[in-house]
Amino acid sequence: MKRILIVMLTISVLAGCSGKKPVPAGRLMQPAGKFSFVTPEGWFRTKLAGIDFVISSAESDNGVSPNIFVEGPPRSGVISNQVVQMTRGNRDELHSYAVLQQQEFTTESGLKGIKIAARRETKEALPLAVYHFLIQDGDRVIVITCSCAEAVKHKYEPAFDAAMKSLQSEK
Repeated sequence: MKRILIVMLTISVLAGCSGKKPVPAGRLMQPAGKFSFVTPEGWFRTKLAGIDFVISSAESDNGVSPNIFVEGPPRSGVISNQVVQMTRGNRDELHSYAVLQQQEFTTESGLKGIKIAARRETKEALPLAVYHFLIQDGDRVIVITCSCAEAVKHKYEPAFDAAMKSLQSEK
């Protein structure tokens, strides 16, 4: 539940990012997790107090700021166990959470991953498209969640996919 509250707070804060300057596409180093990925062109990068990772987000679209949010430090273990824990936890905590699709992918650097496409509603009943990317990096799993308003997911899913396929380990 704490993770969900942090994500919702993050989305709310990011909705007010219009005063910041968007940055060109470029590799975003995440030193706390020892990995990096290329952020979409013209998105913002935000470092919030209390969160070890930089958040990448776009201007609000249909009431939600599309964003890429690192779910905390990489977790030890295997990806299949993390997929089960994540989907079960989200279903238990959010009655509106539903997994739509799950597929395997490989990053450009050769890391194996699983992408989970899901939907859920905000507390205001706004439908969200949620994409969880779990990437196996040796004995750890990097977990990143991307989200946007469901009505515009076709615009943002390719940007989320490209960013996550560019992920590479910096260990």
